[in-house]
Amino acid sequence: MSEIKQTKVKKAKKRLSKSALILIIGTIIIAIPIIAFLTILGVSALQTGSPREGSRFDADLDPAITNDTVSALKADLETMGSFDGVEVVLSEGQLKIFIDTKDGLSEDEVDSIVTSAYNKVNSVLPINTYFTATDSKKMYDLQINVYTTAEASPIGAADSRQYKLLHKNSMEEAYSIEDMAHPKDPALAAELEGLTPEAEEVPEEEASEEGSGE
Repeated sequence: MSEIKQTKVKKAKKRLSKSALILIIGTIIIAIPIIAFLTILGVSALQTGSPREGSRFDADLDPAITNDTVSALKADLETMGSFDGVEVVLSEGQLKIFIDTKDGLSEDEVDSIVTSAYNKVNSVLPINTYFTATDSKKMYDLQINVYTTAEASPIGAADSRQYKLLHKNSMEEAYSIEDMAHPKDPALAAELEGLTPEAEEVPEEEASEEGSGE
C-alpha cells in the first residue's frame, strides 16, 4: 500500500487593513461620550421627582441650634412683656424672631425691646458661638423684627407705626438696626411715590351722562 502523506496546511490569519483599524478606533472614540451621555440622561430621568439630599452647610453650623432651644428661646422672649405675638423661626441657617408689640409704643420703647430681645438671644445662644463665623466654618445669621404693625403705611402719611429690624450676618462683627417704618430720605421717597401712576379720574359731565343712561 502506498502511504498517503497528509500535509497540514496552516491557514494564515488575516490582518485588518489600516483603514478598517482606523474606522474601528474612531467608532470607539465616538461611542464613549455618547454612551456616557445616555447613561447620565437615563439616571436623571429615573431620579426625576425625587428630592436631592444634602446640605449647603456641610461642616458648618457647629454647634447646631436645636428645636428644643428654639422653644426655650421663644418662652424667654414671651416673658419680656405683653405682646400680640412672638414667633421664632429657624430656617436655612437663619434664626428669625418676630415680635408683634402693642400699638402706640414709641420709637424708644421699640428700641428697648429690640435690645432686650438681643440680650435674651445672647443668654440662650451666645452670639460669639452661634452667630459668628470662623475661618473654617459658617454660622447662623440673626434677625430680630420688632413692630407695632407689620403692614406698611403710605409714604408721607402721619403715622406712629414703628418697625425696627436688628440683623447680624455671621461674617459681621457687630449687629445693625434698621428703621423699616420710615424712609431714610422722606423727600426722595415722596418724590418716587409721586411718580406712581394713579387711576384717571372720570370728568363729572361724562359720569352724569353714563348715570342717566343717555
